[in-house]
Amino acid sequence: MALRSANRALLLALTCTLAFAAGCGDAGPGDDSTGTSEDALDANELPAFQFFIGKGLTNFQAAGIVGNLVQESNVIPTAVQSGGPGRGIAQWSTGGRWDHDANDNAVAYASKMKESVWSLNLQLEFIWYELSNFSGYGLARLKATTNVAAATVAFQDDFEGCGTCEQSTRISYANAALAAYGQIPYAASYVAQSFPLATTTLKMKAGQVIPSSITMKNSGTKNWDANTKLGTTDARERQSAFADSTWLSPTRLDAVTGTVAPGATFKFQFDLKAPTKLGMYDEHFGLVEEGVAWFGDKGQGGPADTNIEVKIEVVAADDTSDGGVDDTDGGGGAVVGEDGGLIAPNGGDGTTDPNGSPSTGGDDGSNADTPGSDGCSASPNGSPSNGAFLVLAALGLIAVRRRKNETA
Repeated sequence: MALRSANRALLLALTCTLAFAAGCGDAGPGDDSTGTSEDALDANELPAFQFFIGKGLTNFQAAGIVGNLVQESNVIPTAVQSGGPGRGIAQWSTGGRWDHDANDNAVAYASKMKESVWSLNLQLEFIWYELSNFSGYGLARLKATTNVAAATVAFQDDFEGCGTCEQSTRISYANAALAAYGQIPYAASYVAQSFPLATTTLKMKAGQVIPSSITMKNSGTKNWDANTKLGTTDARERQSAFADSTWLSPTRLDAVTGTVAPGATFKFQFDLKAPTKLGMYDEHFGLVEEGVAWFGDKGQGGPADTNIEVKIEVVAADDTSDGGVDDTDGGGGAVVGEDGGLIAPNGGDGTTDPNGSPSTGGDDGSNADTPGSDGCSASPNGSPSNGAFLVLAALGLIAVRRRKNETA
């Protein structure tokens, strides 16, 4: 950690004194890069790591992303590349993925979400939005990795698309993140559910009963047991109007039977029984280790309290419209969406955006940056974004900068 701190201090010093040297890893805060403590830098790494664990990635895959973000910006959401187009924790390029690309720019996404583009949470959500909706950014490749080095390189190549990547440094940061944050006791990732995802409203007739299930994977380090239960959330311990005799209680849907080891899955099974009161309902569920912790607690790996969701419209029993339900997701490929709900595969497989519009990637389907963007998350198809000429003009200085970093 001492060597890591020294490396960071040198990187920040180089940013201040060599403002002409282009490279997204040399970004500092947009307001002032001085006076930033090591504790402040580290403070953003843990929530970033936990965010990606909550999205269903393994601990080493989450660490691979964090290692890249440390190299790009020290995980500072207000980071601005000195003399270049990079912005934010992933150093998206102005004129491209930061504020220009159709269906794929952080500023427009922030406006849609009604949140500051400079906030850490917004930028983490935008990374997930890009990964989930554009196949060229490499989510499938990232999920297929089996170790931290491979995960780091996958995110580096497909999402960052850097020219001068300093790959060994990124892997070193990723290993440090894994060692510091990787031992999360209670974490779960989504596998499948039997009812429609939150992007589709489930219509039920008053009194109707639908046998239901949610399958989750143990992505933490602790075994699941009879105390591992699916409960109501948002708010926690909320008495659900859809509980029936198959539930353990109005606040607990089902519990694990036997033991579920890390890496194994379990199907929680229960009924949804529509109440007699007609109207729209928004149900949220989460996992809890009874008497220990909710999986959505700080320090655990999620899912967050709002991530498992079903929207239900209860209609009159004599309603002639369809009150049935199909297994629309087929049990696979669903991802957590930008609104906290679970998006069906046909809205998040990388071929379309959530509105069904084709992505705007290159001929090969990729939206990733190309070599020559020098570490910036820039525009697709390799076309330089506004300000990218500054990066190209500084290519002759990269070797000097890299030798300085390696010395650190």
